[in-house]
Amino acid sequence: MFNIPTRLCLSGLALCLLLSACSAPVKQSDPDIVEATAGSSQEAVQALLLEARQAKSPERERHIIAAAEQLIALGDNEWADNLLSAISRDQLQQQDLWHYTLVYSQLAIAQNNLFTAQQVLMNPGLDSQWELMPKATYVAIRQMRGELMSTLGETQLAIREYVALDHVSLSPVEATGNQVALWQTLMAQPLWELEQLAGNSQSREELGWYQLAILSKNNQNQLEAQLAGVEQWRAQWPDHPAAAHLPQDLQLLQQLIEEQPKQVALLLPVSGRLARAGKAIQDGFFAAYYQAVAAGHQHPAIRVYDSNTQDIAGLYQQAVDEGAELIIGPLDKDKVAELALLPALPVPTLALNRSEQNGSLPPPPQLVQFSLAAEDEARQAARRAWLEGHRLAMVIAPEASWADRAAVAFIAEWNQLGGTVVDYAKFTGKADYSKIISRALLIDQSKARAAQVRNILGRTMEYEPRRRQDVDMIFLTALPNQARQVKPTLKFHLASDIPVYATSHIYTGEPDPKLDSDMNGIRFSTLPWIFDTQRPEKLAIDAYSRDPAFNRLYAMGVDAFYLYPRLRQLREIDGTRVFGATGNLQLNTAGQIEREQMWASIRRGRAVPMPMVVSRQSDDS
Repeated sequence: MFNIPTRLCLSGLALCLLLSACSAPVKQSDPDIVEATAGSSQEAVQALLLEARQAKSPERERHIIAAAEQLIALGDNEWADNLLSAISRDQLQQQDLWHYTLVYSQLAIAQNNLFTAQQVLMNPGLDSQWELMPKATYVAIRQMRGELMSTLGETQLAIREYVALDHVSLSPVEATGNQVALWQTLMAQPLWELEQLAGNSQSREELGWYQLAILSKNNQNQLEAQLAGVEQWRAQWPDHPAAAHLPQDLQLLQQLIEEQPKQVALLLPVSGRLARAGKAIQDGFFAAYYQAVAAGHQHPAIRVYDSNTQDIAGLYQQAVDEGAELIIGPLDKDKVAELALLPALPVPTLALNRSEQNGSLPPPPQLVQFSLAAEDEARQAARRAWLEGHRLAMVIAPEASWADRAAVAFIAEWNQLGGTVVDYAKFTGKADYSKIISRALLIDQSKARAAQVRNILGRTMEYEPRRRQDVDMIFLTALPNQARQVKPTLKFHLASDIPVYATSHIYTGEPDPKLDSDMNGIRFSTLPWIFDTQRPEKLAIDAYSRDPAFNRLYAMGVDAFYLYPRLRQLREIDGTRVFGATGNLQLNTAGQIEREQMWASIRRGRAVPMPMVVSRQSDDS
């Protein structure tokens, strides 16, 4: 799902409502306090703390909570934490406890201590107090709980919060926002999880949402089947809130069907250095195409053009002149860059790579860029490691251009989040793993210190080298044969307890417990395609042409077929996602498809799916 969720911070509107509902009453005879609470400033904080010092409970605690809230707004989280930690929750009056819950949770989220926020917000004592809360407090707590549970992958708990908010008299904007949050949470989950959650529904309304999401996702690859399923659902659930106000992406289905292209052109390398990659993408694309044909669904005519034979502008125009109403390709990054420089394109175009264009002009609006960039995976690894509580990273990567790009992307994302990169170690793969890793972990310095002590004492002594202690996670970019050597080397150099996060490149996609046991404990993002062994397109490719080295490109071809009918939907409906073979796909404002892959870890030599976020105490070995 996810970037670090800025939406978890209360909106300005929610805060205003909250302050009116929860804040301590201010005496009109105290103009200094009135002025102080009107804005977030150090003077306001000092005034509140002075008032707290002179007051008795419960007024004292109310002023402390208000001061902490001001400090959070000022970005002084450490001071706010000290203030709130001095308060005993058990001694708070009911309304003060609600205010404390929101402020302390907001602080924990600001510090990315999401599991602490979870403990505070999900306090069972709140469940008996909902009817006693002012509306603004009720809405603020429910919203924050829903958003936090969604971020932590607690889908069922998140949905229950959003469903509860559906029964409150919200403004039209708030009601739409609540439905969008609910629907996005549902559509971010794989089909099997939705089916499992539906069986544990606690209300008919909740079950209705799950069933709508299941039929929508189950038919996501075919617009006509999805529309038919939605109409059938509405007939079965006429009183459900979604029956009157369908999610926006479902409202657009009929128009999408009517606007489908009659002819699609594939601009792929059939010859030249990228021919095998082009063939793999074609195999994935046509595996999906023939599934649609077999199911009797609407499908266009497909024409394939060799993008290696002429300049891309001429080939593109030829395809359009010969009737193409939509273009898929090219694959070559330089050719995508040429298209991105054009002021306009005549038909919708799904490029299969991403331009590195850094100019001031945006790419043409008809161009959507879909790639398997390692940089996206690196940024995702940074966000996950941060959410799981890590702050001090070491980067280990081979000397390769793709690995360099991934490492740079990770470092940039990590720094933006507020983390620290303590070292960046690069290896060549020529038996230098031990030397490079030992140096990065400062083992050499530890040995040198021991030698210095021996020389001073003039005698031998028992000694055990120590690694550096200022690392709490490692980001690894490597190919399988490299990762199988890096992890044991880390163990040899006393770093087996440091969590390792990696890109999908470490895993071949084929189970090999004997070799992969050397990677036990590594967490890595990966394509859903790897685990979806019964997917029809995958079975079709397995039957005649599969090469494990091209797993990622087969999946990309499959997704290209299912993405192109929904380009308008992705453009026009914020938050629309396609749960594809390469990940959870969403269009950003730059016209690029962003992929959120699933996570797995190596356990006993086998890749095993992981939950969305896990605590630092989790053992993946």
